[in-house]
Amino acid sequence: MPSPDAAVNSGAEAFIYYRVPAARTQQAREAACRMHEALRAADHQLVIRLLRRGDTAASADETWMETYSRPGGVDAALLARIESLAEAWADCRSGARHTEIFEACAW
Repeated sequence: MPSPDAAVNSGAEAFIYYRVPAARTQQAREAACRMHEALRAADHQLVIRLLRRGDTAASADETWMETYSRPGGVDAALLARIESLAEAWADCRSGARHTEIFEACAW
């Protein structure tokens, strides 16, 4: 088992959130999954999750979040590739994607 210090120093994780119109959720999910498959094919250590807020009314826009982590952390090159691939399905979103970077601070 790795030490807590190793986990704290393992690097940055990316959290990217955005809005998806209720009428486009299926198309957005399919497009995001295709993008995630391409990213995982290029980096087998990349861990990706796709989340959505659980308290959104069925008729409202949904807030979605993608999370990215890998040993050594997420770097600028990976973030640029993610955003480049995400442009292909910009029409499935309403508004911009927002990226936050976090690092572990406790185990």
